[in-house]
Amino acid sequence: MSDNEMKSHAIIDGHTDVLLQLTMQQRKFSEESEKGHVDLPRMKKANEIAAFFAIWPGTNQYYILKGTRQLLGLVENPKNEAKIIKEVTDLEKLEKENKIGVIFHIEGIGGFDTEFHLLHVLYHLGLRSFGITWSDENIFGTGSSFNPNAPKDKRGLTAEGRELIAEANDLGVIVDVSHLSDKSFWDAIDATNKPLIASHSNCRAISPHVRNLTDEMIQALADIGGVMGMNFSNAFLRPDCERTPDTPLTLVVDHIDHIRDLVGIDHVAFGSDFDGTTVPTEIKDCTGFNKIIAELVRRDYTEEEINKICHGNFIRIFEQVWK
Repeated sequence: MSDNEMKSHAIIDGHTDVLLQLTMQQRKFSEESEKGHVDLPRMKKANEIAAFFAIWPGTNQYYILKGTRQLLGLVENPKNEAKIIKEVTDLEKLEKENKIGVIFHIEGIGGFDTEFHLLHVLYHLGLRSFGITWSDENIFGTGSSFNPNAPKDKRGLTAEGRELIAEANDLGVIVDVSHLSDKSFWDAIDATNKPLIASHSNCRAISPHVRNLTDEMIQALADIGGVMGMNFSNAFLRPDCERTPDTPLTLVVDHIDHIRDLVGIDHVAFGSDFDGTTVPTEIKDCTGFNKIIAELVRRDYTEEEINKICHGNFIRIFEQVWK
């Protein structure tokens, strides 16, 4: 899929928890709300054509099935103008169909069985991405802590976790390393034969939170063709790792600058974590993408570079991983 086939600055967001908040805040995806960060009208204002819609938690089969039912119900309701993206050609049809793309993602798959029956069933329903853990431990591996100063967890992926990555590679499902412990991250790099993503992680060199990636990790991810989605969480943007809402949105672009300078523009995207975290007041909600793009323009990023960040780099991952 060439960039010419996509609207300029069309955004694919690597992580949103809108499914969770639609239930918790009792609001409808089809109606614009003052609550939360994401809904259909605001996505349209942001020129956001698709997003990874996360099911969370995935700690057991009940939660996974409940979340899957909610996601399928969302796309089946014509008022939501949404469709599940199963292949790259589905993205090409979105503008003509006047629909938003839903990339089916599960955040932490502790509820998967080790013979991968559920993985295969969900693949046929549209699952195209998963994170191995949330910030916890499951049968497949160990996640990172939310404590910014937590010691490095020396536990990594289990044998089942390595087998899971091999199965996902063969099936054509993206593996997401956000939330993994450092050891689990390195085990995933070793186990995969396809590019990985860190869907919503930032740079530890700027914000020294254990949820972020070190320069060595960013380099390793880039070496296998991977992509990082910039997380808009205040705690993962700021050098002091605080959740302070007056965090300047320029910090988002500081993290983008760092990745571009370290490994190149082909390895950075957006992974906002909207509806799953507290974001800078300046950003407010998904319409804040427009302000971030304006800051990229102010810093003399080219149109080609901006479009790679907005959608091009994720599309390359889709082309390389999905079948």
